[in-house]
Amino acid sequence: MYGNDRPWDNPLNWSIRAGRLFGIVIRVHVVFILCAIILVWMEVRTEDGFDWSVQNLIRALGTYAILFGIVLLHEFGHCFGARYVKGTADEILIWPLGGLAYVRPPQTPAAHMITTLAGPLVNVAICAICSGALVFWMGSFGAVPWNPLHPFEPVDGSLFPTTGQVWLLRVYGLSYFLLLVNLLPIFPFDGGRVLQAWLWSRKGFVRSMEIATTTGMIGAVLVGIFGLFVQASWLVLMIAIFGYLTCWQTRRLLKEQGKIALDGYESEYAGSPYGEEYGGFGVSHPYETQEPERRPSWWQRRKQRRTARKVRRERERVIAHEQAVEDILKKVSLEGISSLTSRERSVLQRETERKRAAGPPEL
Repeated sequence: MYGNDRPWDNPLNWSIRAGRLFGIVIRVHVVFILCAIILVWMEVRTEDGFDWSVQNLIRALGTYAILFGIVLLHEFGHCFGARYVKGTADEILIWPLGGLAYVRPPQTPAAHMITTLAGPLVNVAICAICSGALVFWMGSFGAVPWNPLHPFEPVDGSLFPTTGQVWLLRVYGLSYFLLLVNLLPIFPFDGGRVLQAWLWSRKGFVRSMEIATTTGMIGAVLVGIFGLFVQASWLVLMIAIFGYLTCWQTRRLLKEQGKIALDGYESEYAGSPYGEEYGGFGVSHPYETQEPERRPSWWQRRKQRRTARKVRRERERVIAHEQAVEDILKKVSLEGISSLTSRERSVLQRETERKRAAGPPEL
């Protein structure tokens, strides 16, 4: 699925490889590139024509570059979360509705919970770093735009940010907005995924998916209605339609296949406010009783490292002793035993005693 033989009849495969980082392939969908061009064109368009000034272009391109970076970091969060629970992470796809992280965690509620939460935690870290920088730079706690209705403006209206501070506010605002929307308890957003994982351990996989997708479909309808009253209505409606269809498809698979498990849990759409999508459902047995392999604690890892060093030192000592015995025997054969020093005699005596203690070799 991820090789050079990608089936082009799948629209998700219409992408370009952008690089590889931490063993994870990064791909960019061609439609994302087209959307970026269109959105930049809309930014420079004015009532009197087009504003192609350097300042305007930097503002437009810089904003989308920041959004791209935050989405990518969010996806890496999911990938590292999957690896932390002994799962795998192969690829990240950046597409018009955000990002897809192709991961495969162990099929347990805890593993899926950790994998899902790892993405929003990246946004929490970004917001925390930006908040500290804003407070230090602007000299007031009111510089932090924690108001979700105005995520790009300081809560203290008397503050007037400089150009550099505006860019920092933009980084905070985009990450904050992504975090808030992703945490909505609506499947397939991160919040909906957390709800499903929480229900999984209590009601079983199938029932948890039924509840989560029902909640997701209701939430998608509410988001669509809300989108009719906002400025970027087309974007909100796309989010609502995407979420509703994802929930509907999941429910259809549940109905047709009976009990399914995320054996093909290959994609997690969680890199933007537009939610997340898990693809590759496969028929398998329930995973409620499967426990993930626990990661060794810090103390256990420290003990393992000390044991490994001890074994390595002992091996090096044995090799050095064997080499010394070999050199002494060569010296005896050439110069006689009387030529040995007291230290060499001691080494030879210890080797003789060791062989006696070991007994005769087995035939």
